[in-house]
Amino acid sequence: MASWNTARLLETAANTQDGPELLMDLVEGMNAFAVSVTESLDKIEKLLTPPLPDERGKNNNSLPEAIILRVRVVTAGKALQGPDVAVPEGVASVIRQRRHSNSPNGYVALNERDVSSTGSRIEMVNGDTVVLQVSNWNKIWFDADTASTDFELIAEQ
Repeated sequence: MASWNTARLLETAANTQDGPELLMDLVEGMNAFAVSVTESLDKIEKLLTPPLPDERGKNNNSLPEAIILRVRVVTAGKALQGPDVAVPEGVASVIRQRRHSNSPNGYVALNERDVSSTGSRIEMVNGDTVVLQVSNWNKIWFDADTASTDFELIAEQ
């Protein structure tokens, strides 16, 4: 609300020869200022709002606290690629061998060729864990000496 002095100034300006034109210029200037402030605030708000990770669409628009999945080697000696699950940047993946039948040996590598090569894979037994930094679990490959060997994949924030 305008003070008495401001109201009197506006009334006086309106009654002068150039007053209406000056008032219109003043209104245009205030409108331009208001638009500029609104645009600036929108930009600031956008910069302050963190981007929504792609995973939100898979979790009812909420950010998951953790992702846990199980991978089962069904055919021993046949490389199995991990599931197509994006891992948020900066979150490490923990892989744990959980169950096996007969021979306890399981294998993990970062490509299909290496999981079958004795010199380029991680050898695991039941209960062993390994931590890897990958952007997607489909970059991890699994194999085992016997069928029905399970691995848990865990990504926790």
